[in-house]
Amino acid sequence: MTEAKTPPKAKTAITLPQEVLDQLRARETAGEIPSVSGHIQKLLQREQEAAEVDAVLERLFPGERPGPEHLKWAAQALGAADESAQGTAA
Repeated sequence: MTEAKTPPKAKTAITLPQEVLDQLRARETAGEIPSVSGHIQKLLQREQEAAEVDAVLERLFPGERPGPEHLKWAAQALGAADESAQGTAA
């Protein structure tokens, strides 16, 4: 089995409000996030993935967003409808 190669990484500096940086460092210390840079990297990756999903939806539904019937079908197909029903029953 071959291991997946990780792309090379480079350093950069970003400017954040002190309050945001303090919150991120506190979350890192508490073990909620692996590291400040790792958390930001993960958020950027999610943003890229969301953009890719939006591009697919635009191809599938040109000029419009999925309607309620599409969202209901997707929730049922993914099992989310069952989870939301259980959450409201409690």
